Amino acid sequence: MTHNHLCTFSILFCTLVDMKEFSVSDARQDLPSLIDKTKREPILINRHGKAEAVLISIEQFEEFVEAVEELEDIAAAEEAMRDPGPSIPWEKVKKDLGLL
Repeated sequence: MTHNHLCTFSILFCTLVDMKEFSVSDARQDLPSLIDKTKREPILINRHGKAEAVLISIEQFEEFVEAVEELEDIAAAEEAMRDPGPSIPWEKVKKDLGLL
């Protein structure tokens, strides 16, 4: 997964979820508490009134990574289906994988 995909997904997430917002200064002063709050909801961090970052739990991050990887797999499969090149017969694939 590339960093750009994660950033794109995070921006989408930020716009779809109503989150509590904190300035960078406030977040810096209360970081341990904010980390605890991420178990319940993501936290939006603003700098000079502009959304700059989202603080999420490791569990939520792992879910996002899995979702992005799933979307990448789907895109790769769709691209492969459009490829006009020669295909490999299913029986050969199973044999090569030791499934026969």
